[in-house]
Amino acid sequence: MAAYAALASLLNNIEQMMRHPTLSTSFDNIQIQSLEEKAALLLDFIETYNYVGGVSQEVQDLESLIASAAHTAEDVIESHIVNQLLPLSAHDREAAFSFSLYLQKKRAIEEKNEAAVGDVDQFHGESNLSNFDYLRQIIEDMDAIIHKASELKEKQRFREEHSTPPLTLSLTQTREETAMVGFGDELIQLLDELTGHRSNLHTISIVGMGGMGKTTLAKNIYAHQLIIERFDIRAWATVSHQYNAEQILQQLVFGQGKSSDKSVDELGEQLHKTLFGRRYLIILDDIWSVEAWNEVRRFFPDNGNGSRIVLTTRLSEVANNCGSSCFAKNFLDENKSWELFCKKAFQNEDCPTELEEVGKEIVRLCKGLALSIVVIGGSLRKSPRTVRYWKSVAKHIESSPNSKEKQESLDVLISSYNHLPSHLKPCFLHIGVLKHIKYKSLNISRIIQLWVGEGFLKSNGGRVLEEIAEDYLKELVDRNLILVGRRSKNGKMKSCDIHDLLRDLCLKVGEQQGLFDVISGGPIQGTERRLVCDKAPRWSDNDRPLLTRSMVGYAEFPMEDTYKHRLLRIFDAEYYGFVEELFGCVNLRYLAGVRAMGHDVFELPSSISLVWNLHSLIFGRGARVVAPIEIWKMRQLRHIECGGGIYLPHPDGQLQDDLVILENFQTLGKAVSLRLSEDVCNIIPNIKILHLEYERDYSLKECLCNLDRLHKLESLKLFSTIGWGHVKLNEVLRFPSSLNKLTLRSFQFEWDDLTMIGSLPILEVLRIQVNWICRTWSPVDGQFQRLKFLKIELCDLTCWNADNCHFPVLEKLILRYLHKLEEIPWGIGEIPTLKLILVDDCSNSAAISAIKIKDEQLQYQENDDDLQIQIRVGEYKLESFMAMVETEGLTLDHVQFNVFD
Repeated sequence: MAAYAALASLLNNIEQMMRHPTLSTSFDNIQIQSLEEKAALLLDFIETYNYVGGVSQEVQDLESLIASAAHTAEDVIESHIVNQLLPLSAHDREAAFSFSLYLQKKRAIEEKNEAAVGDVDQFHGESNLSNFDYLRQIIEDMDAIIHKASELKEKQRFREEHSTPPLTLSLTQTREETAMVGFGDELIQLLDELTGHRSNLHTISIVGMGGMGKTTLAKNIYAHQLIIERFDIRAWATVSHQYNAEQILQQLVFGQGKSSDKSVDELGEQLHKTLFGRRYLIILDDIWSVEAWNEVRRFFPDNGNGSRIVLTTRLSEVANNCGSSCFAKNFLDENKSWELFCKKAFQNEDCPTELEEVGKEIVRLCKGLALSIVVIGGSLRKSPRTVRYWKSVAKHIESSPNSKEKQESLDVLISSYNHLPSHLKPCFLHIGVLKHIKYKSLNISRIIQLWVGEGFLKSNGGRVLEEIAEDYLKELVDRNLILVGRRSKNGKMKSCDIHDLLRDLCLKVGEQQGLFDVISGGPIQGTERRLVCDKAPRWSDNDRPLLTRSMVGYAEFPMEDTYKHRLLRIFDAEYYGFVEELFGCVNLRYLAGVRAMGHDVFELPSSISLVWNLHSLIFGRGARVVAPIEIWKMRQLRHIECGGGIYLPHPDGQLQDDLVILENFQTLGKAVSLRLSEDVCNIIPNIKILHLEYERDYSLKECLCNLDRLHKLESLKLFSTIGWGHVKLNEVLRFPSSLNKLTLRSFQFEWDDLTMIGSLPILEVLRIQVNWICRTWSPVDGQFQRLKFLKIELCDLTCWNADNCHFPVLEKLILRYLHKLEEIPWGIGEIPTLKLILVDDCSNSAAISAIKIKDEQLQYQENDDDLQIQIRVGEYKLESFMAMVETEGLTLDHVQFNVFD
């Protein structure tokens, strides 16, 4: 989807440029408006002709032209921006001019346009060709492409009017039983659902990623003797993405491979008559849309006799909307994977002892995906049974995405990619790229920031781009293409993962479609738009500016000729060097991974303000950063994250004549000793995440008195490295009512300070590490009504008086290092939503009270798994704790108990 990504990026670029006070006047507005309109038309064409199952060759050729035109437009626009923002030497200007000619000639050669090649050659030696001329040529190219697109649309309309969709019947022999190795528990569970006492018509959806074994499970259900004996009629239809209601009904009425000239209503009526009064089982395999289900559901009578319908689908949305109940097909565990592999590789024989170790390594590489296990096991069945050969197979599977075994699996999974809407395709491919170089689970906030920086996200009705990206991620999760990793305490997705086979699919398709290039050590030519570096690359020697816009992974950044890199937009790699030089790349949007050479504290240059479109500035743990006053003028800033801390200057009085509102600014962490003056709050009115640390004895009231002006603040962390002394929070500050997460550390508290916090209407997460002046906490009725997560640590809380009405929806309670706490309130155990109490190195009496809460639940509740109790006790007091357990007549059978040194 290089064409979609290129057009979306171009439109985003134009939109941001036209908002800039000086850059917006440096182009011909009529030209830019024309370019924008034509790019939008072409983007609409890409979305319209995102054919399921792949596009025609005509469309692919046209998309290549579209991507080339959009890329060239960006090259011209961004090169001009560099020229506007930075003074260029005569050599630099000549290089820029020569490179623009090179691009035109390259395009002409690619299009086999000899006349255009000759026209470009005539320009050599002339240096007065303007951006106006370049853009005029690009607009003319886009006009020609739009004309071709219109012709293609007309051809397609004619085909649709004068042809009928091809009949695509499944070749699967549904009556042939498939080995159910590894799926036995799931088969039993579904058989119970299908043969249960429920009399009404019941629909069950089996949902999961492609290759998980959904169809295999359904086929074994269909052919199971218990099912054959129970149901009077069994029928199977394979739906597929390009569904046709007539085709589905023909399969159900006549069986596989047969057809009829009857209409949908006639077929439906015949099916209804056949099923009426009988107990039936219908299986609709590989259903991709709710619409397909709605087309045929009216023909299934509810006979009140226990009839059943089973759907298999890759889409969670379809499963939830079509089925009365939903069964999620999961990855196989280690034992089931090995069992399935042995069945395929050895059939009825045992695995030879000498092959067991390498065989289990091969199975591990399949990551629990049944499809891969079946394909690889089957391919090894007739292969030499030698350790040497099997080790070579394992090495080949691990290192080669193009191995025969992987290719067979990818052929099945490619339909999941082809069926994606166009706006999701570059995002999905990008996740696979990140997985290729990151290896661990992927951070959601980083993914979203990179998508914004890459320009993948299409603006939609003024919505915040990050919200659009979250919707995209949810869609990919619902399609079972990415897996949810960790969730934050309030339930939001915090990390995600992707199966290795899908990662390989992303790499293969992404390179084929020209979305990115994977480089392992180099060399880099400079014509690659997006580079994925799993090893530090080598740079080719040439004098041309580089086209590279994105570098992710392991990269060394040669700064000896900074002009060559000034079109760079994404840099997410380890860089040890002089930060001042890096900010010479004025088109940067996303910058992460930077380490300054030999400094504990380093200053950002004032020239950072020239980086006109910077969205995300991310520094890891380590040195602290000092920002210049110019940082408050960076209109496109959305996220600043600095693990070691960043010192931001106070803009009071310095920007009165040039006060800029950073409308998109959302994340600041962690800012050291920042005073939230009126000016600062006015500059960042839409901030959502704020992490503040104070290292000197600042006045709390002076620093935070304007906190409640931040009406969109969702998450706040307040740390003090020295403490503020005895201060009543509710007398010096007010929290904004929008707060959802609050962390307070190194304060002195009185319990009525928590009364103020408890009144926050949507607070769900609270972490406190404070010194209580009053050691008794008695919450007020009606507060903490939405609190789900409560963590209290390192404080002198002694007496806690609370009931289930004080925290009505609490799910997790974490208590750490509370050595004076007498006990956990008895009523806490009566909160119906409570799932976890963790007591970590607290007083023995507090731990004992947690055990008693669990024992109480075991006596009066049928389900004893709802509440988990975890207790950690230091070895230094283990003896006294165990003695107390014995004295109270308790056991540790129903708690998770750990001892630490």
